[in-house]
Amino acid sequence: MTTRIGQWLDRLSSALAPVWTLRRRRARIAGELMQRHYEAAATGRRTQGWNRAGSTDANAANSGLARLREVARDLVRNNSYAESALSTIVDHAVGWGIVAKPNKKSGTAAARNQAEDRWKAWAETTACDADGRLDFAGIQKLVMRTAVESGEVLIRRRWRRPEDGLPIPLQLQVLEPDYLDSAKDGVTTFGGGRIMQGIEFNAIGQRVAYWLFSEHPGSLFVGSVANASRSIPASEILHVFKNGRPGQIRGASWFAPVTLTLKDLDDYEDAALMKQKIAACLAAITTDVDGTSPALGTTTVEAPTVDMLEPGMIHNLAAGRSVTVVDPPSVNEHDAYAKTVLRKIATGLGVTYEDLTGDYGNMPFSAARMSRLRHWARVEDWRWRMLIPQFCDPVWAWAMQAAIVGGMKVDVAPAAEWTPQPPAMLDPDAEARGYKTALRIGAITWADMVRERGYDPDAQLAEIDEWNKKFDKIGAIFDGDPRKSTEQGQPRDPAKAAPALAPVTPNGNGGHA
Repeated sequence: MTTRIGQWLDRLSSALAPVWTLRRRRARIAGELMQRHYEAAATGRRTQGWNRAGSTDANAANSGLARLREVARDLVRNNSYAESALSTIVDHAVGWGIVAKPNKKSGTAAARNQAEDRWKAWAETTACDADGRLDFAGIQKLVMRTAVESGEVLIRRRWRRPEDGLPIPLQLQVLEPDYLDSAKDGVTTFGGGRIMQGIEFNAIGQRVAYWLFSEHPGSLFVGSVANASRSIPASEILHVFKNGRPGQIRGASWFAPVTLTLKDLDDYEDAALMKQKIAACLAAITTDVDGTSPALGTTTVEAPTVDMLEPGMIHNLAAGRSVTVVDPPSVNEHDAYAKTVLRKIATGLGVTYEDLTGDYGNMPFSAARMSRLRHWARVEDWRWRMLIPQFCDPVWAWAMQAAIVGGMKVDVAPAAEWTPQPPAMLDPDAEARGYKTALRIGAITWADMVRERGYDPDAQLAEIDEWNKKFDKIGAIFDGDPRKSTEQGQPRDPAKAAPALAPVTPNGNGGHA
């Protein structure tokens, strides 16, 4: 019917507006060809009921962030797999902490030394935390945990007075996204700006302020009048979240793709547990054929009745009574189904099935390594595309600015370079040999190797030199000292060391024939 109407409209309009008719026909033909080439773009039985809400922009799609946060937090509180996935992501992304050191290519040596001393005194103690509970590594973990569970996290800069006695007159306050006044949405501000989901933008789309409540809106001690939101300059706030779409201004909980799956698995396991309890029960049904047997629970001298079964008992039934034992259902399909669902959940959250469940059985080493490498690629992305640029680098800039205000005498504060915790070695012996081979062929430098393991090359070299001097002073020789011992543990004789190779001559033989 629709096709006939379209054809009739084409005939009617061709004489009056031939150009418009031609464009309309081209668009209709292009649409038909697109549907033929892409099955997902076609309309029919297979695509019936498909949710086509993806045509909205990123911020319209994020209209249900508060509800997502609520269910994600409930899952983490009550579902062991959700808590396991969250802890795995945080432990792998942050580990013992992403360590900062002044970049050698920025600032003077004196500035770098001052900056490093101030940073260590501030970041390696609880002086950096507005709550006085965590050091900077602990704050990193809290920020990462909140960003994963709630989808986003806010960090507010809190200036402190010199008389507070802090190494750097600055502290960090970590806030849940609930502090954002999402009701301020679609508001146009003076000068052509606007407020979207509690974030204020200027006319060219730059963030200029965050509208925050003074207290958490879920607090038991705050009234609606006293908790009105107010504008906080964007320069005082860090907003950390995983950006998945262009133009996205807020983040959704990482549990969004697997929330229903986790809930369904919970319901399934409750049902399977009940089924298992029933299967563990032995029941018997008695039938009184002629109605002459005594009622259950009554006994007589002539016909004692037993209502309970005991191991090894032999009992004669009363005349006219029969007994049928109930065969309870067994639970056999739980393991296969649960593994399939848990693999789906692990994939959706970016962790391995083994880390999610703690099940490392029947897995060859090669498969375990491939699984860990795929997961670690995501860990590196979380670090270098979210946590470091959105949180660590800006905090370093805040700290250096505050340190200069607090008396650090430098003209230009150095930038920072960050060293995260390396992945754990699956096979230390094999991987150590791999490092050795790569070093010998020049594929990596010694400093590169140390940085890959999560340590500072300069600090490690200084420590090696310090302990070598102590060993030499007392005459101790260890297999781990290549100056004194060969790889096989034999004492090294300097007099028998191999001479250096002669330079290669033009004929290619010099010293090597």
